[in-house]
Amino acid sequence: MSWETVARALQAGEPRELSDLALAVEHGCSVKLVARVRADLGLPVYERGRRPVRQSLEAVFWERSRPVPGGHREWTKQTAASGTPVLSYRGQHVTAGRVAFKIAHGREPEGQVKPNCPFPHCVEPDHQADRLMRDAARADLAEVAA
Repeated sequence: MSWETVARALQAGEPRELSDLALAVEHGCSVKLVARVRADLGLPVYERGRRPVRQSLEAVFWERSRPVPGGHREWTKQTAASGTPVLSYRGQHVTAGRVAFKIAHGREPEGQVKPNCPFPHCVEPDHQADRLMRDAARADLAEVAA
């Protein structure tokens, strides 16, 4: 991990909310490097304590994703080992796809949520489908083929 990469990470977020340890783990570098970059840039040190609670899970979703060309949306934060976008909110851990699905469809998804587009790990709300939707699409294809 380079000094420049850590500097970009610190400048992209709110420096007071990003601990040196969290950044070191996220970027695979030492805590000392993060502290040195923070000092070199003249950024404030991390203030330990309670951070303000965001208004909603939906607000956290929009904050941690960004639109990309082609009408897709990419996740900019934490992912599982498989690459699946995930987020933690008030002690619960959920995939970004499940949150996106609920934003688009106004209901909890049934079964696993998967994007129905070719963009890898897309989290665009309109691109999410649950098991019920996939089963219905398969049934429609079977009718057309018959």
